[in-house]
Amino acid sequence: MADFKQNQNKQTEAAMLEALKNASFIAPISLRTNLDEVTPDENGNRQVEASLLAVSNKAGTKLFPAFTDWLEFLKWKDDADAETTVITFEQYSDLLLRKNNGIKGIVINPAEANIVVQREKMAEMKGVEIPAENHPEHVITALFGAEKITNSDLIIAAAHVREEKSQEAQAALFNAIRKARFIAPAMMQEIPNEIKPGDQVTAKAEFIMLNRDDQKWLPLFTSLPELQKWSTGPSCQAVPMTLANYSAMMSDPNNSAVGIVIDPFTLGITFNKDQVLSLQPRLVLQDLKNIPMDMLNELKEKFAEIPSIKAAYLAGINVNGKDGHLIILDLTVTAQEDVKPIADATATIAGKFAPCTIAPLQSPMGKKASEGKAPFYTAEA
Repeated sequence: MADFKQNQNKQTEAAMLEALKNASFIAPISLRTNLDEVTPDENGNRQVEASLLAVSNKAGTKLFPAFTDWLEFLKWKDDADAETTVITFEQYSDLLLRKNNGIKGIVINPAEANIVVQREKMAEMKGVEIPAENHPEHVITALFGAEKITNSDLIIAAAHVREEKSQEAQAALFNAIRKARFIAPAMMQEIPNEIKPGDQVTAKAEFIMLNRDDQKWLPLFTSLPELQKWSTGPSCQAVPMTLANYSAMMSDPNNSAVGIVIDPFTLGITFNKDQVLSLQPRLVLQDLKNIPMDMLNELKEKFAEIPSIKAAYLAGINVNGKDGHLIILDLTVTAQEDVKPIADATATIAGKFAPCTIAPLQSPMGKKASEGKAPFYTAEA
């Protein structure tokens, strides 16, 4: 490599590439499971899942870093306890030529020599062509109305924070995040081929995380186009999620994510685990202390204009120490796919009287709060 960098010509390049063919490298990895958590097999061996770490150059090209020795690795990352493995150039070639995972090649000793060997050069060295199936489409399947999610209020609030950096602007952003419906990339199992509106679907979901600085973050996307910007991400399903859903996930001690990141390729708004839990309103159901008749009358008039509302219930709620109202909406199947416009219209009226929360009757909170109650509004037949 030194000869090639000092005098770049076909001869020095050929000599370097010939040496590469038989070389082994130190590669940084990220362990998905800890060694002490794995049960040994009958031979006493333990197998752990790991993934190779990639880096991006100034142009945004993703490459696998490869180090010729430990000293070169420490020049790049001064961490003697970092997780690494040994991998040959042949193994790198097989990995990068077998499938298109968004990685364009390897970079050897990036802290000093910084020699880049691209996938195309690897294919040339092996005397093969990169097959067409190595460029599959990045397929994202939108589920449960995810394609309709936009979050314009959140985008506007984030822009105000960048411009003003005031407490009022920040409070507006936090409020928009609490109300938002996000899109989560997930690997869904046991999903039927066709899902019709109103179908009850039970499926196991593995939510995809981002690796940043050896830490795992849960990505939240404000719209389907934002998720599609993750061009190197795996094919996945786009699933609607709320901040409350993420808060519940982060409360699980087994969850390895350190926080969330909203629109990582544009907004890049991050919250660590403690911040996520503090952002999410603490809701407690309680008895109504009085019946707000003026509010109910206004809501009835509004609901009469919305055919998709079949009935509405009222319950008492305490939000972060403040008394408020929980309005439960029994909606038609079509309206269940996009609750936000109806919820916003309801909150505009109810919010004038006290803190309010809107929940569909089909939600766990809606079912619990409406149990044994008569609706204050019923649509005319």
